[in-house]
Amino acid sequence: MRGNRIRGVVAAALVAATTMIGVAATTSSAATLSPSVSGCDVLVTAPVGHDCLLPWPNDAYTVAAKTATGLRLDLTSAETPANTSGVHIDPVYQDQGDGFSPGSEIITDVPDLSIANSGIAGSTDIAASLAPDAPIVLVDMRTGTRVPYFAELDAQNPDPATQLLLVHPAVALTEGDRYAVVLRNLVDTSGAAIPPAPSTLAALAGTLVPASRGAYLKNLIDNELHGVLGGTVPYMAWDFTVASEMSIAGPALAMRDQAFAKLGTSGAPPFTVTSDTTLGNTRTVSGTFQVPLFLTAATPTSQMDVGKNGLPKINGKKTWTANFDCVMRPTVQSGGPALPVVYGHGLLGDASEVEGGNFSDKLNFDIMGCGTDYVGMSQNDLLNVARALGDMSYFHTLADHTLQGIINTLYLGRLLNSPHGFVTSTAFRDASGTPLFAVGKTAYLGYSQGGINGGAVSALSNEWSRVVLGQPGMDYGGLLLDRSVDWSEFEAVYGKAYPNVDDQQIGLQLAQLLWDRGENDGYAQHLTSHPYPGTKAKQVLIIENYGDHQVTNLAAEMLGRTIGAAEYAPALSRPGLSYSTAFGLPALDQSKPQKAALELWDYGTPTPPADNLAPSTSAYGDDPHDFGRALPLLDGQINAFLRTGIVPDVCGSAACQSAPGIN
Repeated sequence: MRGNRIRGVVAAALVAATTMIGVAATTSSAATLSPSVSGCDVLVTAPVGHDCLLPWPNDAYTVAAKTATGLRLDLTSAETPANTSGVHIDPVYQDQGDGFSPGSEIITDVPDLSIANSGIAGSTDIAASLAPDAPIVLVDMRTGTRVPYFAELDAQNPDPATQLLLVHPAVALTEGDRYAVVLRNLVDTSGAAIPPAPSTLAALAGTLVPASRGAYLKNLIDNELHGVLGGTVPYMAWDFTVASEMSIAGPALAMRDQAFAKLGTSGAPPFTVTSDTTLGNTRTVSGTFQVPLFLTAATPTSQMDVGKNGLPKINGKKTWTANFDCVMRPTVQSGGPALPVVYGHGLLGDASEVEGGNFSDKLNFDIMGCGTDYVGMSQNDLLNVARALGDMSYFHTLADHTLQGIINTLYLGRLLNSPHGFVTSTAFRDASGTPLFAVGKTAYLGYSQGGINGGAVSALSNEWSRVVLGQPGMDYGGLLLDRSVDWSEFEAVYGKAYPNVDDQQIGLQLAQLLWDRGENDGYAQHLTSHPYPGTKAKQVLIIENYGDHQVTNLAAEMLGRTIGAAEYAPALSRPGLSYSTAFGLPALDQSKPQKAALELWDYGTPTPPADNLAPSTSAYGDDPHDFGRALPLLDGQINAFLRTGIVPDVCGSAACQSAPGIN
């Protein structure tokens, strides 16, 4: 649908319940069937030169195990992409998981497929993915619920004849659940029907080799998916299982619990103030604090130190020396001590960003900001990022450091909340000795990467309960990177090492299995509801900018659906603008606190590409990614939400619009 955005109860019901279909229980004889294969799956033997790990994700690449899902990933280096030096991606860390990513990009090869001729739902019409006759069906095999999605051919590949089919869930897939993918009634570029894949026909005829794989697929198609297919033969069908809650978050939770056991209920980590300056009406305080070290060494390329149970452990008495930068008014304002906020910086940036235009105007609303380098995704990690892009076997070190960064950020929150923390320093008091901030009232605010990682750190935090995520998203490997103008400089390294475009997609999916441990994709299901044991649920405000060149609106809206956000309405109103609907986001009630809200701002930016390309040419106008971060209307709204949980209407019941620029 174009133009008007889906609203209200009907839209919410589509996401919450969608369409219930008949999913047959596995018969007792079928229960002995195993999806596992040795080596590449026989379902897809093309494109030439890349016939492994497709289709993806796929329970064929698992083995039975004593895990929450009953499975464990079983990828081998023989199956993964190799770089130009001939080194295959080592999947040993991915194989620790008991399933695939909640945001998995579903990938397969359908020669000569036409998205348009087949009537496949794209990013501008997600609702069509739930139509009874939709050519692609994504179904939760536990609940029988169909999942909304959008699909496209991989436009990163310049050759239309060899582009892979990419299917993106429009909401995070439920942890621990098994899903089936059905492709049916497909049409090629000439308008002719595409017959079932030879592997599908062989499986149904009992002639597929290996026979065990054929038997498993035959049972899936004939029995378990009978309610979907009604006896018709699909082009292809397969299944996969999403990793369990603890498979994804278990390492971070283990680290958090160990780290905070050292502090007790109100203790604070040791800290040192190294700089305290006042310029005009702004005080800037910088320093360091000590955090338990969970890595083998406090170096950029080290990896996680793990115990006998396979979970991270504190590395003896060693610590990570984390930095902090804080900005505040040098005197207590009329409204009392400032509201303290942990600030999350942007892509591969650092804590000093809190001193700049992204935050400085918040001081006018008596908000104090403190940031620390988001270890694993900070400027100090650039060399390790380059190393990993050249050989993705090293990607686990970035994920490990990101977890250390999460603990550092949580400790920063404790320094703001504890009576034994920052408040004990004269740097955080006025001339009379009065504290400049309200101890124990900490909130979180992050933009861009600080929004993408901010949901993860917030889902793990007991140091704050209200969260503002500006220009956020989720699912780096499947949804964010291809659509971001920022990716081009990193892709120059990655693409040189892995020149095959299909390998690039698979490599990013392998990375996402580890990235889930440190970004919203792995934690969003526990942010505003279903919190982790011993953790508080959060209230969240998402702010997105229409046509964002760096963080696609699709990723912000996927996050919104996953956390149950309601959206400010009317969301967009510009003559002649054709907009892909924010499917499944009901209208926001601004009269009372909400668990999650999303607000779209329009700075006049043209509509971004509908496929997986970045809006990188002049046709897409100026990048609005940083716009609005010093806009008084928005600052006032953020202030109100962080203090009350209510998102006030600052746009006068009209679509939120402003002139371009950092206002």
